[in-house]
Amino acid sequence: MKCISAVTIGKLIEAHIEHDEQKFISYANFIAEAYGEAGEERKAKIIRSKLDGTYKNQPKVTLDSCEKK
Repeated sequence: MKCISAVTIGKLIEAHIEHDEQKFISYANFIAEAYGEAGEERKAKIIRSKLDGTYKNQPKVTLDSCEKK
């Protein structure tokens, strides 16, 4: 199973700052795949909708809960 680590998030931010769209999309897809493999389909779907633009057709206000440990 893929792990979404601080390094992965850091690489996503790095790609954004460097204006490297290909790298950014690769890391965003990696994160979506990791969520999908972990059974977190809603989280994966949220990320994928941002990447493919389908979020524009969704309601503007959504509620999400954070997991508490």
